[in-house]
Amino acid sequence: PTRCMRSSLIWSANCATCSRIWSTGASMCEKGIWVSDIKPDLGFSGFFLTRCRAAARAMLLDSSGTIELPLSDGTRLDSGRLVWISSRPVQDGHRPPIISALPVQKWSGNPFAFIEPDLPGYPSAKSLHDHIEHIADPEIRQLLYAFFGDRQLLRAFMKAPASIRHHHAWPGGLATHTLETLDMASRITTDLRQGESDLVTAACLLHDAGKAYEYTAGGTRLSRRGDLLGHEVTLLELLSPALDSIWERGHPKRLLLLHLLTAKPAPRWTGIRHPRTRLVSLVRFADQWSANRSHAVL
Repeated sequence: PTRCMRSSLIWSANCATCSRIWSTGASMCEKGIWVSDIKPDLGFSGFFLTRCRAAARAMLLDSSGTIELPLSDGTRLDSGRLVWISSRPVQDGHRPPIISALPVQKWSGNPFAFIEPDLPGYPSAKSLHDHIEHIADPEIRQLLYAFFGDRQLLRAFMKAPASIRHHHAWPGGLATHTLETLDMASRITTDLRQGESDLVTAACLLHDAGKAYEYTAGGTRLSRRGDLLGHEVTLLELLSPALDSIWERGHPKRLLLLHLLTAKPAPRWTGIRHPRTRLVSLVRFADQWSANRSHAVL
């Protein structure tokens, strides 16, 4: 096999599985079928995380669920890999067998498609994925793919609380709070132009992402980074490489997104800028609504 120049797959021109991927029009950022949509009488194909079970069975995982399927004779599957899976339909009511599996070296699509079920924020993963996919602007989508494509950051994000004692103060609370903020924002931005709505969605998803490194592993106290910098500075540091990969420094969308993330009422001499657009108020309202909702539940 040789490396395919069009993807991160290990590609072979004579491989039926490789040919099947390209014949279906799939790309390295298209998920294919979700676990929750797999049916016994339908063949399927798509990308999945894998866990080996018994010798002739495998567990497929994505952010919609898990399923255990049989392996056809001769099919090999390594555990802990991202793999393009193909299956054929069966008519006896049994689960469809895996007939081919092609490992993937790097996923270039939505990082929230493949969140491990043992992470505390897992219940929010599929909905977070869907909010990103509703963004029409491909540059904003790619920015979020690049930012959360850092697997260490993504895992920390899905584990972290949103605070120590204030709101969503439990492991996975950051993912829950972010999803609630996005849900509310989607309800109050229906009158916006698509480009404005996309920026609000991105700001809501990112606004507390620096909290992934704000706390110690147990979430009971501030980390050294959290104590010295705080989550807003941490976010800007983490976001900078992704921003640089999409837009030049003075690009209007870059500046507006940063404004949505940083603007707030404060004395001008602090260097913090007052909101210049109502989009800031929409993000802040959705954020506060989620925090207040958490207090009400508690």
